[in-house]
Amino acid sequence: MSDEPATPLDGKLPLSLIRVLAKNNIHTLEAVKRVYPEALLRMRGISIVRFRQIEAMLNPIEIYQPVYAAPQFPDVHDTALNTSFLPLALVRLLARNGIFNETQLRDAYPERLMGINSFGIGSLREVERIFFPGQRYESPSGKKPLPMLPNGPIGVPTSSRRVR
Repeated sequence: MSDEPATPLDGKLPLSLIRVLAKNNIHTLEAVKRVYPEALLRMRGISIVRFRQIEAMLNPIEIYQPVYAAPQFPDVHDTALNTSFLPLALVRLLARNGIFNETQLRDAYPERLMGINSFGIGSLREVERIFFPGQRYESPSGKKPLPMLPNGPIGVPTSSRRVR
C-alpha cells in the first residue's frame, strides 16, 4: 500500500460520475490516474462524454488521442476535417454548412458556429478542445442566440403593440 494521501473525488466531478466510478471501485483521484486512459474507457458506464469530463479534471489542455487512425469517410470526402479527431457527426454538420477545412473553422469560431442549427455548446467544446486548446467561449446570456432576420430576431414582434 502506498504512503501517498488519498485525494477524494468529491467536488472535482459531478456526483453522477463519482457514483459510476465508485461502482467500478474507483474512489480517489490517484485511482483514476492509475486507470487513465485505456482502462477508464473500457469501464462500464463510462461514455466518451464522461471520459472527457474526467480528462478535463486531470489535464484540461491535453486530450487523449487513440492509437488507431481515424478512417476516411466517403460521404464527406471534400473536407480536410476528416483527418482531425472531431466526431464524424460534427464533421458532417460542418461540411453541410460550408466549413471544409481548419481555416474556415477558425474563421467561423465562435459566432458563426453557434448559429448553425444543431450545433450546440457540446459541439463547440469539442472544437475548442481540438483546435483552440485553453480557450473557452461563453455566450453572454448562456443560451444559444436567436436566429436573426433583417427586422430583428425571429419570434420577437417588431412593433410595440401586442400581436393577437
